[in-house]
Amino acid sequence: MDSKMMLLWVSKNDSTLLHPKDNLREILQNVAKQQGVSNMRKLGHLNNFIKLLCNVGHSEQRFGFTYDEIIICLRLALLNEAKEVRAAGLRALRYLIRDSIILHKVLRFQVDYLIARCIDIQQSNEVERTQALRLVRKMITVNAQLFPSSITNSLIAVGNDGLQERDRMVRACIAIICELALKNPEIVARRGGLKTILKNVIDCQLSRINEALMTTILHLLNHPHTRQYVRSDVELEQILAPYTDFHYRHNPDTAEGQLKEDREARFLASKMSIVASLRSWSGIINLCKSGSSGIQSLIGLLCIPNMEVRKGLLEVLYDIFRLPVPVVTQDFIEALISVDPSRFQDSWRLSDGFVASEAKMILPHRARSRPDLMDNYLALVLSAFIRSGLLEGLVEVVTSSDDISVQATILLGELLHMANTILPHSHSHHLHCLPTLMNMAASFDIPQEKRLRASAAVNYLKCFHEKKKRGPKPSSLYLDHIVRKSAAAHYCREQHLRPQKDIYAIKDTEEALLMNLRDSHILNHKQNLDWNWILIGTILKWPNVNLRSNKDEQMHKFVRRLLFFYKPSSKLYASLELDHSKAKQLTVVGCQFIEFLLESDEDGQVYLEDLVKDVVLWLSSSSGLKPDRSLQSNGLLNTLSQHYFLFLGTLSAHPNGVKLLEKCGVFQCLLNMCSLKNQDHLLKLTVSTLDYSRDGLARVILSKILTAGTDNCRLYATKHLRVLLRANVEFFSNWGIELLVTQLHDRNKAISMEALDILDEACEDKANLHALIQLKPALTHLGDKGVLLLLRFLSIPKGFSYLNERGYVTKQLEKWQKEYNTKYVDLIEEQLNEALTTYRKPVDGDNYVRRSNQRLQRPNVYLPVHLYGQLVHDKTGCHLLEAQNVVPDLSYIVRSPVLDTWEGIKQLKAALWALGNIGSSNWGLNLLQEENIIPDIVAMAHHCEVLSIRGTCLYVLGLISKTKQGCDLLKLQGWDAVRHSRRQQWPVPPPPPPTLLSSVPSTLSLNSESTSSRHNSESDSTQPSECIFIHSMAISLSVAISFFRWPALNYVLH
Repeated sequence: MDSKMMLLWVSKNDSTLLHPKDNLREILQNVAKQQGVSNMRKLGHLNNFIKLLCNVGHSEQRFGFTYDEIIICLRLALLNEAKEVRAAGLRALRYLIRDSIILHKVLRFQVDYLIARCIDIQQSNEVERTQALRLVRKMITVNAQLFPSSITNSLIAVGNDGLQERDRMVRACIAIICELALKNPEIVARRGGLKTILKNVIDCQLSRINEALMTTILHLLNHPHTRQYVRSDVELEQILAPYTDFHYRHNPDTAEGQLKEDREARFLASKMSIVASLRSWSGIINLCKSGSSGIQSLIGLLCIPNMEVRKGLLEVLYDIFRLPVPVVTQDFIEALISVDPSRFQDSWRLSDGFVASEAKMILPHRARSRPDLMDNYLALVLSAFIRSGLLEGLVEVVTSSDDISVQATILLGELLHMANTILPHSHSHHLHCLPTLMNMAASFDIPQEKRLRASAAVNYLKCFHEKKKRGPKPSSLYLDHIVRKSAAAHYCREQHLRPQKDIYAIKDTEEALLMNLRDSHILNHKQNLDWNWILIGTILKWPNVNLRSNKDEQMHKFVRRLLFFYKPSSKLYASLELDHSKAKQLTVVGCQFIEFLLESDEDGQVYLEDLVKDVVLWLSSSSGLKPDRSLQSNGLLNTLSQHYFLFLGTLSAHPNGVKLLEKCGVFQCLLNMCSLKNQDHLLKLTVSTLDYSRDGLARVILSKILTAGTDNCRLYATKHLRVLLRANVEFFSNWGIELLVTQLHDRNKAISMEALDILDEACEDKANLHALIQLKPALTHLGDKGVLLLLRFLSIPKGFSYLNERGYVTKQLEKWQKEYNTKYVDLIEEQLNEALTTYRKPVDGDNYVRRSNQRLQRPNVYLPVHLYGQLVHDKTGCHLLEAQNVVPDLSYIVRSPVLDTWEGIKQLKAALWALGNIGSSNWGLNLLQEENIIPDIVAMAHHCEVLSIRGTCLYVLGLISKTKQGCDLLKLQGWDAVRHSRRQQWPVPPPPPPTLLSSVPSTLSLNSESTSSRHNSESDSTQPSECIFIHSMAISLSVAISFFRWPALNYVLH
């Protein structure tokens, strides 16, 4: 016998090497003895049994005992009076049960009753109960269909009463019930386990757990085989009870003094469960169905004057539509500012994400041709709520309640804006609530108090509309500086001082100039902060005034005083705190001062050179042993000294300023800093402020930081390239794409993946895509995302030729037909899961699924690139798909689906996504028409028994509606579409063709088959200007279409 297959057993009398069979005999004999063996020895023998199993493996021949004999002996350990021995026995059984055969034998000897006894034992025996639950999970993993009802009963009993008894194992038991419900729903349903899960939903105020419990129920509702176990009309709507039942009491024993606290807890749990339900198609179907739906019951409560319920429902609605909740106040402006996306956030500080984080949130994504799947979801839910009377209910809240009228008004404005953006024009009945509000504001037939509230609401909505029309603006001067200097931008720095703009009338006379010089107080007051800085800014912008044309000594004194204030060596401006009330104003005037001196030729250059040299000396001290306090970490983070980089950035945007920076050695000083350690903050400021629109040393500095800086600096500089891309910096395709390609080979994977993501966004512009193809980068080493970026090359003839010459297209066609079509399904659904749930994608190399309670602010889910979708952009690619019979093969899967297995469902989804991507262009749409597959997809969207398939059909029809031709085809099928661009905030819809007017529904009815689908009208040869992109969105609530597959099972329980 090989020594590796033997267990060394040293007895007290000798040190004989024993055979595994002898070892096992001794173990079983000692475990089975009733007397003569101490509990400690039994515990040791049971632990040795596990070691034996791990070394020898599962083999009756090597053991010399049958599994029946082993189980009979181990069963005795579960009857021992010592909890430690019982726990060791449970652990031994867990290691023994390897397959269904052994599990069946364990159950045949009725060991399950002893396991149930260990679960039900007193709560102090945590070690034993933990081992029992771990054994139970092993049994579910091996074969859930064999799971015994005895243990199920024990788990459910703990789940029902554990919270009242403060049982620490209650959550573990509930989690196991959920796991069992997914794998063997019949036994859980028969024993009342689903009721236990729903009861615990209202008991749980932790969003991650609450969501996991709800997903279990909703997953069962998704498939017809498991839907029978859930009584949706009775059981699912239990989650609404805390709101719909004014006398709701979750536990009859709750004391009167604790009722308010208990009710708040139930409101919170109910809100979480309602939101989780509406993140799945199963929940939308059951809560939004026609007739007496749960959503109609909720919205009806808005008309009942119960402040507690109304306030709770507003919070639910804000959460459902992914809107930021305003502060509770009766001041509308204060509430509006609190939800302004441009308001400063802590993550925008220099010590955190800085300008890169701000720009990612403020500046719009470059996507023009890709649908945002979140628009599909929100449009669907919004339509259902509007049809149920949400807007009318909000009007009632606005006009009948002072305490929450402001919150309700903002929500009403947000929903009206959202409806105008993502719902088809034919469904504009949602605007009918505004005439109602106007009539109430103007009518004298209603109480004065209500009329005044309606009038105030109308004014508030007007203010809200104006704010939406302006759009989000940069919060920081840094981002404003970048956007303002970009060629395509039309911002002006004065937006930060808008209330004071044009206060002083400018008269183009020398007398007026001198008078304003005196009134600015700069000539005769030494207290710098008492100067009239608004007037100083006006003087600096005075038309046709500079030092060359004005030799007056007072003007030069004015300049010298300002120069002294701004020089770092004077420590006046530099020592002020960032949160000073005049901080922004002083910096704006400082930048205007720089521009003023730049325009003043020789005299101005002297003053400007003096200032720049002083800044260089200040910067140079950073590499010394004792740097200036303002350059130290705390000083740079907290004082206006960091704004000196804005001055340098202002100079770098002007040709004469660049020459001055070179002359004074600023660029060399910045290059030297790139090689220093612990200068991350200085380098972030450098990257964020220099102008890169011209070829020169600024780009050299950026390139050096991208390649030679620390990991943090390289990552930030890479992220800043996205800022420059979204800001539409001139000629970015000529130099920015090359820098991003260089970053693809960074040793830090986070940096390379960030560069890959930015390139993916950059390729929305054809100029950037052409530049990337010209560089011929290596992308396959970056995994699936690299492959998807490479596939973008196929959308233009130059890229198609480049890849086809290397045989890449043929290989990819084979891979997509074999595996990538199904991997595409996983990719999309994972993105939807991250956007709609607390699920977060595991870090590479880590199988642990992370969940986050962080509230995401309206995430985007842009449709990933698909091989077929790229090929159909060109006639050559379409011919290639046609030659390989791709569309007929995919159509066969759609017409003959296999819905009994999850693999068959996944294959069907893959086929649907592939057809949708093919139909996203006019060339590909012709292929679908030849196969006549569109009516089959529409029929599946209406009638498929698997609800998640209906959701996939929803998205696929949306993809088909990207072109005008596709929209017209879908309208013939009864589906309407949005026909305006994502970036067109206030669209004027074109008049529909007369022949189609009859098919456009006047209202969106839950009982009709009217649907909507956001589209992108591709370029027509005759009307290229009508090529506007629309997100896909389709609605048909009467048949309850599914918008996304329920999260994978392991997302729920791990």
